[in-house]
Amino acid sequence: MIQVVAYDRRAAEREAIRSSLWKKIERLPEEDMEFREAGNSAELLTVIEEQSMPDLLYYEFLKGQPVTELRALRKRCENSLLMLIADAAVSPLEYLKPGIAPDSLLLRPFTGEMLSEINGEFVQTHLDRTEKEDGEKFMVETKSGKIFLPFPKIVYFEARDKKLFVRTADEEYPFYGTIDALGETLPAGFRRCHRSYIINTAKITRVDYTYNEIEMGDGIVVPVSRRYKKEFREIG
Repeated sequence: MIQVVAYDRRAAEREAIRSSLWKKIERLPEEDMEFREAGNSAELLTVIEEQSMPDLLYYEFLKGQPVTELRALRKRCENSLLMLIADAAVSPLEYLKPGIAPDSLLLRPFTGEMLSEINGEFVQTHLDRTEKEDGEKFMVETKSGKIFLPFPKIVYFEARDKKLFVRTADEEYPFYGTIDALGETLPAGFRRCHRSYIINTAKITRVDYTYNEIEMGDGIVVPVSRRYKKEFREIG
C-alpha cells in the first residue's frame, strides 16, 4: 500500500494528481494506493494526524508564502518523499531553504503528459528506496503475500518437516529451501548451532552446556549440538 497525501488548493489539480498517480500504481503487482487530499492548511493538519506518515507527499507552495508551515511539515514527515507544486514564476530561492529539500518539483503550468512523467519518476524513486530498505530484511512468501522481516527481529531459522521456518519473538513463518543454502545468504551475526538451526547471536541470553541449550530470551530455547559447542564458548 502506497500512502499519498496531496495538499493543493485547486480541487481539479488534486484530482489530476490522483488519477495520474493511480495509472502508475495500478500497473504494479501487489501494490495499492490510499490517497488523502487537503485543500487548506486545517485539512492538511487533520489528514496528517489521522493517517500514518505518507510515502508520497504533494505540497502546493505559493509565491511569497512563509516557509514555516512547510518546514514543520517536512520535519514531521521526514521519511516521506516530498513533491512541491509551484508556479514556474516562483523563485526557487523562496522554497529551497534549509530543512525543506524537496525530492521533486511540479511546476505550473503543466500538461497531463508532464504530470504523468513526473509522477512516474516520483513513484520509481519510492520503489527504489523501498527496495533498498527491503534489502536489509528477510523476505518470506506467504499465501497472503510477501512479508519483510527486519533481521534484528529474527530469533532463529529452523529446518523441520521438509521446510524452513523463520521465527521472531511472536510469529513463525514457513518457507521452502535448504538450511545449508540459507546459511550462505544471511548477514554476519547468524550462526549455525545445530544441523537444524541457525540463530541470531545478538538474541542469545545464555548458553547452557550442561543441557546443550541456548536461551534466546522470551522463553525461547534452541539446541546446540556437540559439533558447534566450541563456537559458542566465548558467549556462554
